[in-house]
Amino acid sequence: MPQPDPIRGSLDDLKRPFVKLSVSGFPEPVTAFIDTGFNGSLIIDRYQAERMGLQITIQHSVSAVLASQQPEVFHLSRGRISWLGEEPFISPLVIRETEQERLARRRRKTQEEIILCVELLLNCKLEIDFQAKSVIVTRLR
Repeated sequence: MPQPDPIRGSLDDLKRPFVKLSVSGFPEPVTAFIDTGFNGSLIIDRYQAERMGLQITIQHSVSAVLASQQPEVFHLSRGRISWLGEEPFISPLVIRETEQERLARRRRKTQEEIILCVELLLNCKLEIDFQAKSVIVTRLR
């Protein structure tokens, strides 16, 4: 099986590494910020989870401490995504928010954004060159 092309990205003005991903259900690539401080797969909102065809479990929630250093509560979701030539089964966290909170957050964004976490990077090489402002994610096996 041929090795898939690496995913390339860059750093934003806040020096956060990101890549553009083609995601099922979205006509345009989605900006995925890379968070190596969280062991899960993805952090997405409910709208994104539904568009990606993921099953959301509303009855069960999970608490996690992220960059805010405050416990945050998420719904769980389950499903498969296309990732570097594979379709792994993942359990992304879904942001738990009211409709007003979702609308306020969406107004602050100019494009779709998700958080890409360590679980999807386990079989990858992640290169971040801060000088060149480049990001490369390559599947290792």
